[in-house]
Amino acid sequence: MGTLSVKTTPDAMQVKVDGQDVGMSGVGTAAEFYLAPGFHTVEVIAPDGRIWKDEVEIRRNGKTCICLKLIREIIITPCPYRFSLEGPDKVMEGDLITFAAINSGTAPIPIRYGWKVSNGRITSGLGTPTITVDTTGMAGQMIDAELDVNDDIYDDKCRQVISVPTEVGRLPPAPMPFRCDEFEPGNRDQDKARLDNCVIQVQNTPDAQMYVIIYPGTDKRNPYDRTAKFYLDYMVKTRGMDPARIRMVRGDARRKTTAVIWVVPPGATPPAP
Repeated sequence: MGTLSVKTTPDAMQVKVDGQDVGMSGVGTAAEFYLAPGFHTVEVIAPDGRIWKDEVEIRRNGKTCICLKLIREIIITPCPYRFSLEGPDKVMEGDLITFAAINSGTAPIPIRYGWKVSNGRITSGLGTPTITVDTTGMAGQMIDAELDVNDDIYDDKCRQVISVPTEVGRLPPAPMPFRCDEFEPGNRDQDKARLDNCVIQVQNTPDAQMYVIIYPGTDKRNPYDRTAKFYLDYMVKTRGMDPARIRMVRGDARRKTTAVIWVVPPGATPPAP
């Protein structure tokens, strides 16, 4: 008899001689098979199905060695998508924030977009590359938008989890109207002096308006129409005030006629009589 010695790396492989399975090759140490002298067809089958096959001669009391190495070629395909996340650094309370996922890849494969935010409320865009977040009530807080992107082809191999923070600032306090003066009409010169003071304050407040609320007295003295006309004529004709910045308002009746003058900055809620 002669000896067939078969050694393979890195894995053991199936060995066939003349079409018959005779066992597995050796790894590190060769496996030996005893065969009758002569020519034999030897097949070595790799785990991936590839076959090495050849005619070998077995000599009496001799050894024929077969050493095979399986070469695996690993092809790494770059992920067809690579995302970055865009969002503003800071917004003011009540603003809507837009967060957008930007894909620097080119492959047109279906992407799954999983969004969540640490604060605020997502108002639109779930499941899409862009979401909108409402910041109402979030003043002084941070909103972290997190995006989990993956797909049905590459799955976790290309999965990304990215986030971007946005600071929510506080809105400045809303402007408030302030009372400039309150008095009972009587002496014309005194009334003019008090009107002068309020006119100056309105003119020193850009785009402010003056609200003159006159509460007519039940004593019938200084009736509303006459008092309102006198005040308006004086402020427009004598003081040169723009009539568009003056609002004459009739209030409820009081025991004595009373004038209340308000300065209303832009954006402030006008006073109610």
